Amino acid sequence: MFDNISSHSTKLDEVPVHKKIIFTCSIAATLFFITSPIIMFSIFLVLLLIYFFVGGLKFLWAGFYQLKITIPFVVVLALWHFYSDHLDKGITLIFRLISAFLLANLFLMTSKVHDIILVIQRYSSSLKVFGANPHAVSITIGLFVRSIPILYQRARNLMLAQSARSTKRGFWRISVPLAISILDDADHVSEALRARGGIKKRDD
Repeated sequence: MFDNISSHSTKLDEVPVHKKIIFTCSIAATLFFITSPIIMFSIFLVLLLIYFFVGGLKFLWAGFYQLKITIPFVVVLALWHFYSDHLDKGITLIFRLISAFLLANLFLMTSKVHDIILVIQRYSSSLKVFGANPHAVSITIGLFVRSIPILYQRARNLMLAQSARSTKRGFWRISVPLAISILDDADHVSEALRARGGIKKRDD
């Protein structure tokens, strides 16, 4: 379960997770200060080149394929800014969104969730002052990150099953079975955690 999200070996796999987090957050924050569509588009191209040099053509295609998740947001932004006659702002926002997604995806595709959990747990130790459990926080975030591709694939499988049974389509038709499967998985995870003693506070 806690393997790399990407099956491709890359040059960033051995880079410490905390350094990748700092890099990702720094570049993502910088994107919000850029207002030029030309510069934003250039950053988008640079990110694609990074994908290529890090993992090759297959890795680039795997990352580019994930961009289809952003298509609904891109369409809405494009239509709205075309209607309001602010194409420059629209182009900037679209490539800012895509670039931020590529950054986050690059981090996830080159990092093991187990390592992410350890880093989050280490740097969230200050939460003990407020009575919080850093171990529980890190486990929760790790499970959430790892569940995203699993839920996406499950929704896709349900859509394919629905299209095979009926010509009528629509995400709402699979919403109930998808929600039930999510609740079932959550129940199994909670039972597994309880069987292992639960999430207890750890004294570092």
